[in-house]
Amino acid sequence: MGRLGRRAPLLAVMLLASVGLACSPSEPRSSPPAAAVWLQLGPDGTRLARAITTASTCPAARVDDAALTLTERAAPGPAYGVRTCEAVVAPQVRRVTVAGQEIPNPAGPPQRIAVLGDTGCRLKKVDGFQACNDPQQWPFARIAQSVARYQPDLIIDVGDYLYREEACPTGNTGCAGSPWGQNWDTWNADFFAPAAPALTAAPWVFVRGDHESCARAGDGWFRFLEPRPMTACTDMTAPYTIPVGSLRLLMMDTVNANDTTPDPTAVQTYAEQFRALGSDAGENAWLLSHRPLWGLIPDPSGAMKLSVVNATLEQAARDTLPAGVQLVLTGHVHLAEVLDFSGARPPQMIAGIGGTLLLPEIGENVVGMTVDDATLTAATLTAEHGFITLEPQQDGWTATIRNTDGAPQPTA
Repeated sequence: MGRLGRRAPLLAVMLLASVGLACSPSEPRSSPPAAAVWLQLGPDGTRLARAITTASTCPAARVDDAALTLTERAAPGPAYGVRTCEAVVAPQVRRVTVAGQEIPNPAGPPQRIAVLGDTGCRLKKVDGFQACNDPQQWPFARIAQSVARYQPDLIIDVGDYLYREEACPTGNTGCAGSPWGQNWDTWNADFFAPAAPALTAAPWVFVRGDHESCARAGDGWFRFLEPRPMTACTDMTAPYTIPVGSLRLLMMDTVNANDTTPDPTAVQTYAEQFRALGSDAGENAWLLSHRPLWGLIPDPSGAMKLSVVNATLEQAARDTLPAGVQLVLTGHVHLAEVLDFSGARPPQMIAGIGGTLLLPEIGENVVGMTVDDATLTAATLTAEHGFITLEPQQDGWTATIRNTDGAPQPTA
């Protein structure tokens, strides 16, 4: 936990959890209930009300005291027997109600930001079969409730929503009965159902993860969470910017950024994207992607050795990262990391603790370690499930790593 100023080192700061959030529908349901409703931000700050429904039409919606018409984004298909609906919401609207569920639309710059990522329940032989039926072993639903209690003004999800890629083994009671594969039942079990309390707590920003590649859960990504118009799945989309008050969120799709083996074409493409974002960054920007630029991971063999990811983005960013980037905010590494560096490099924050199986804790002192030609000057590393919150201060932002119940994590 600490303060993120302009290239500032971390300071130990503890924040208290917030009181509970009370949210009740403002009107009776006038259409069949939706499976999920939420408000999300898109390019140039566009606000989108979205809903997923099994009904034959899109649900009823209102903005403040006026009706809002949702239109179909994606029709039901063989693997997705649900309809996705959406509508643009004016920024001056304070309340959005979809299928009887009210979603706040705060005015002004956010004062409380919740960040989570890598939330799904891991079902894959090569990595292990997580006990999806045990809220202690897979705590994403508890984390979503804690995020809602925190009463954020904005929620940022740094990606990897779907982890149930293989069938639960016969006789495994921890995940027995779990859906798996690329379909609506899996998306609902892994993300939308457990996320429900947080989905209606505040507007969201969604980052695409490598699990949402076209070979994995890409179809669901474009159907449900991609903020731009519906298209066929592609693994390289253009960057865009979300203005949030004076802060600029620079959004990058890093599906094709291989962690260890850079492809020259991908390096060139991402370098061009960094350059393109430079004109939008201004002096106060956060770079949001799923894969980190400078994340630490323990050696999978268990040896006392650390690796640094991502090699593709490191190469692409060396001469092209916009000067106005004050924070790199990502997931992918299944730990919480807040890393400060020497020189002009911005801090790297990783929020990969949202529910999936975690990596072993990094116990060694990493301060003084060289990471892509910069020295680590401060580091906070935790291997406990939870989320991260950010609150503005006069000279930067205070970051707090929280556990599944929303309490601040003790750090050295």
